[in-house]
Amino acid sequence: MLKAILIDDEPIILEGLQKIIDWKALGFEIVATAQDGIEGLEKIKKFKPEVALVDIRIPGIDGLTLINKLKEEGVNTKIIILSGYSEFEYAKEAIELGVESYLLKPVDPYLLQQKLEKVKQKISQEVEMQKIMRTTQEIGLEKVIEKLLLGTFDDHEIDYVSSFYGLSLPWKKYQVAIVTFCGRDNQKVIENKVFQLKREVDLFLKRNCCGYSTIINHDICILFKDFWYPFNSKSINMLKENLVRVVGNQVVISIGSEVDNYALIKESLNEAIELLEKRFLLGYKGIIYIGEYQESKESKKVKFDDKEYAEKLAMAIALNGFDSINQIIEEKSEQLLYSDMSEEDIKINFSNFYIETLYKLSQNELYKPLVEKYLSQEVLKSFYIQPTLTELKGLIKFYFVSLADEINKVNPDSLKQKIADFIEKNYFADIKLDTIANAFGYNSSYFSKLFKKIFGENFTVYLDRIRVEKAKVFLKEGCKVSETCKKVGFEDVDYFCSKFKKYVGLSPKEYKEKQKN
Repeated sequence: MLKAILIDDEPIILEGLQKIIDWKALGFEIVATAQDGIEGLEKIKKFKPEVALVDIRIPGIDGLTLINKLKEEGVNTKIIILSGYSEFEYAKEAIELGVESYLLKPVDPYLLQQKLEKVKQKISQEVEMQKIMRTTQEIGLEKVIEKLLLGTFDDHEIDYVSSFYGLSLPWKKYQVAIVTFCGRDNQKVIENKVFQLKREVDLFLKRNCCGYSTIINHDICILFKDFWYPFNSKSINMLKENLVRVVGNQVVISIGSEVDNYALIKESLNEAIELLEKRFLLGYKGIIYIGEYQESKESKKVKFDDKEYAEKLAMAIALNGFDSINQIIEEKSEQLLYSDMSEEDIKINFSNFYIETLYKLSQNELYKPLVEKYLSQEVLKSFYIQPTLTELKGLIKFYFVSLADEINKVNPDSLKQKIADFIEKNYFADIKLDTIANAFGYNSSYFSKLFKKIFGENFTVYLDRIRVEKAKVFLKEGCKVSETCKKVGFEDVDYFCSKFKKYVGLSPKEYKEKQKN
């Protein structure tokens, strides 16, 4: 049974709080009540309850002052604030002091019951975590490391702490790394895996005499001693590989800058935390270092026109050009990687690019039924649950390649037709073998041989013949020779005339006259 204390200056409210819910059914026993802050503080210190309901406006000392004093004295009672005042400043100050909840009078029994259930659950989790922590021999030292990381020691305390725990401060260099487990398991499983990871981290630190670790918010925070990344990158990479072996590819290590003063440790910690927030973008690396991230962000800004690339990608899908699909998705991913967008905005942006590409494809009536299948709610929702940008782009590649396969199966013997259609639509442009090879995802050397095998002649001869056939049509329609030359993609009139005569046996002018007669 958990102990509870009620503190309010109105007897009728104290009586009401005891009756509006079934405290015992919730697992709580009201061990005391108080009508002012001083009496309340004494009773909390005496009974050490797990939870106290405290009115902000009580005589003696007010509720917020009482909470402050409890905090100063390290009393771990969970506080639920009660107040008839709804001003935001009270709520804000109470939250900053670490209260569990802020409830307005008159208290809603259902809400109070909910808050007590959450407090009970939190206490249970803390008790469980404390059991795990007690299995380590350095629980006291871990708290010291936490305070060093958070910068909460006063200067006069450092010498005492260093001497008592044998830390040998100051060190030449300090660097903070955070090891986080990225799995989606339940709370109990996560806690167990964090404990497994910490045990492996501690073995590494002890073996290399290079620092200390502690757990903050279910992440393992390492304070490296005279040991830093990237100078010791080989060893830290080995640590990462060991951690991956323990829990699989669900581990990310984020590393702040190395600093040379313990007063700057918190800055290194904040950098590691900042990087951890970018694990959606960078988590695929396993190790994220602030120096590399800042340098890459400055040097790798990528220009990417979504509409232009969506059109190129749609063509690559239609032509079954896997290399081109891969290249365009990689470029899109690179653009997002070094943008300043949030995880949510990146997912929206990539989804919009995906939809734009499929819209371009759907303009072809033949592809429309196939495209619609890839625009289902299920497909689009799958983008938003991907834990990293790498997995998101991999999923999008998978969908596009699958669609390219389906399009190709609509007409199994379609490669020749697709190439012919491509040339038919672009014969007047400055197209070269490389242009078509890239569009179809082939290198030019292989594509040259493939083209000759499919069409029975090389690419240049085929293109010249198509252009000459088109020129015959324009000349029949009465176009001038110079005009026809440009319309079919030749730059030089003399060259055009020689090619025309080679295939037709007449010059363009003679052919035109003959058609007139």
